[in-house]
Amino acid sequence: MSNDHSRHRMLRLRLEADLERDADGAPLLSPLFVLHQGPDVRVVDLRPAEEAGGALGYIPGSVFISIDRLEQLARDTPDDLPVVLVSRTGRNAAKAALRLQRSGLRYVAAMTGGLVRWRGLGFGTSRDPAGVSNALEAKTAAGPTDRPLSLEQVRDHVGDPRNVRWVKLASMATYGSFSCIDGRDERGVIGTPGGDAGEFLLSLAAVEHATGSTLDEAAVQQALLARIDTFGGFSRHCDEQNFNTLTAALRGDPRIGEAAGRTEVESYEFLRRPPEHVRETLLEHLLNPDYLGCGHVRLMLVQSSEYGIRGELVESFLRSFYRLWWEGAPELALTILPGQHNEAAVVNVRLEDELWGMSRIPLVSPTCSESQMFVNHADVANYLRQRVVEFHLRGLGPVPVADGEALQKATEDLATRQLTQTVGQLAKGLPIYDLVFSRDGSYEVRETGA
Repeated sequence: MSNDHSRHRMLRLRLEADLERDADGAPLLSPLFVLHQGPDVRVVDLRPAEEAGGALGYIPGSVFISIDRLEQLARDTPDDLPVVLVSRTGRNAAKAALRLQRSGLRYVAAMTGGLVRWRGLGFGTSRDPAGVSNALEAKTAAGPTDRPLSLEQVRDHVGDPRNVRWVKLASMATYGSFSCIDGRDERGVIGTPGGDAGEFLLSLAAVEHATGSTLDEAAVQQALLARIDTFGGFSRHCDEQNFNTLTAALRGDPRIGEAAGRTEVESYEFLRRPPEHVRETLLEHLLNPDYLGCGHVRLMLVQSSEYGIRGELVESFLRSFYRLWWEGAPELALTILPGQHNEAAVVNVRLEDELWGMSRIPLVSPTCSESQMFVNHADVANYLRQRVVEFHLRGLGPVPVADGEALQKATEDLATRQLTQTVGQLAKGLPIYDLVFSRDGSYEVRETGA
């Protein structure tokens, strides 16, 4: 199965899972869902194009299609292309989405609350008239790319507004989550090694280094609960290949067998809500490094000494995550990434200005034509790691921490060590670029090595 086909299939499954309906039956998607989507979703703004330069602005990369062109939109949109309709408050978009769905357009929805809600959440818009388009034709990818990705290819990728979304740092901290630097995620991401899971494990390892303590599983679960109570959403990922291998192993285990499901959807539902009596058996499989999916977390487990972390700490986290997920903790999520690895560059996203809570930060899609990029948000990660140090110093973590300087140094040292290990193993030989954004949205790509 090609990466493109797999990616589009997983996107449609994710869209259907997040879809809600209003009282009239109109399909709706949240602004947060739209924020994280890359070029595989067509965003259609139903307002008059002249409103693009007004107070609300417009979502970069969206296309302006008036209400009277809905039939043309339905006719010219491929059946498998997801479409999200946007209006000022979302009401006109909801009516239009219901109308298009009834006319046969399968993957269509309105963005809840429209541009008013989008901006109210701190998500960025543009007022640049040069970016306004009313062309129905979907932009096509540039075609096959050479490996590795060149500086010019990375620059062209970031220059396409469909590949970058902007959000206030405070909004990202409240509503968003870290994604892994993994290039198979086509959505706009804030990428760090291992995503939320990698950052959480980094913080716990730093606490152990700074305090000389050893955290047991009860303390790890307490820390995870405190983490989601304070910072909100928390996501970890596996991939399609590992998920399929896992489900095959579950079906072959006589303690589970057919209860694991026969289809991909049934297997995911089993994983999400397993019966009580098989959960410990299921955990045996879920802690098997072959089924983890996330390369960074897997390496932390199997090469724990090189990563400066105890393997038992990684196992305690994984058990705590799944147990809380099964109990219905709404902040926890498991994402299945599609396709195969095809990364052809490492990109470190940096901000020219010093970060503060209201800084605008870019979410960059790692999917670059037919290749992928490891995307690491170095400056954002460093800023938020300082907030995690504060979290522990305020007594919100699993053990008291009195020496903030020691914890900050342990965090910085481990972050550098773990990033070096993962990039050295998963991205060996790839070019490394710094992508430096200015406050006005302009950017520069610099090659820093391989």
